[in-house]
Amino acid sequence: MTEVTAFDRVVAAVRGKPPDRVPVIPQITYTTAQLTGVGLVEALHSPEKTAKALLAGQRELGYDGIYAGWESSFNLLAEAMGCTMRYPEDDVPQVTGHIIEDSSDFDKVPIPDPNSTGRIPIHLKTVKLVKQEIGDKVPIFCYVPGPFTLAGQLCGVNKLMIATLRDTQFVEDLTRITTTASKRYIEANIAAGADVIVAADPTASSSLISPAMFKAFALPCLEEVLAVAVRKGVIPALHICGQTTPILELMCDTGAKILEIDHLVDLRKAKQDVGDRVCLQGNIDPTDLLLTGTPGAVEQAARSCIEQASSGGRFILSSGCEIPPAAPLPNIKAMVDAAEKFGRYNH
Repeated sequence: MTEVTAFDRVVAAVRGKPPDRVPVIPQITYTTAQLTGVGLVEALHSPEKTAKALLAGQRELGYDGIYAGWESSFNLLAEAMGCTMRYPEDDVPQVTGHIIEDSSDFDKVPIPDPNSTGRIPIHLKTVKLVKQEIGDKVPIFCYVPGPFTLAGQLCGVNKLMIATLRDTQFVEDLTRITTTASKRYIEANIAAGADVIVAADPTASSSLISPAMFKAFALPCLEEVLAVAVRKGVIPALHICGQTTPILELMCDTGAKILEIDHLVDLRKAKQDVGDRVCLQGNIDPTDLLLTGTPGAVEQAARSCIEQASSGGRFILSSGCEIPPAAPLPNIKAMVDAAEKFGRYNH
């Protein structure tokens, strides 16, 4: 009997065909540094050390996909486009200086060449190294910036929120720039070896903007960037943090084949609402459970997620968002083991 690979398992789930068991893919990047002892900032400048940690995570914990990269994609692009960054020693980098005050600054914003600008080439080499090692057995997931969120990085989220109410032309013109930048970044990630392109658009969450605003400002851009993934033959996915229940149908309209669902969303309701349209991924609380909880509590939550959303396929067990760097590895392993223990399909 032919062995079912992790890649086979994920593709089956995405296509709505129940695999041998529920795939499990924690949204884990920085956390794998615990396995190799690499510093968080140190790895930002070393694709070899980053790739080593990411591969060790998959090998030691046994999950079904690798998020290749070390840093949120909108940080990488925002820095390459001129924003200033802060690099804490024990936490993730943050944008501290924006480059857009008003629309007169738009002409000054560069569209980065992913192969030569900023630290993007370091990220792309990381993806290539992981792909060389893992081949086609395990899918590689790559985050790319949602244009609306990237716009907020360039001008500041507060300014963007005000503009959605007072200056819609500003938002439309700025997201046109960020959509172009995101599309170039997607193409480069696919060329490097990405199998799944995950547009990350947390600023488009219903926790921040209304469904009407999502439809007006975020949806058209997401349709455009995810169409690149479709055209290139890879799986398009969408990650939006926070509460997204009011926009689940709209999220499906972007063309995404996987929706990453945060822990604030009722997973059972999400399955009922859109489970016939898209593969859901989620949604264990990354902080209260994976960071500060116990393996037993994680197992219980994972079992609940499987019971709520695995029927008929189209489900990947995961965290609701990216796992904090200090999360105990036994908690991650408990999630992975729960998929094996409770996620078997009876064919």
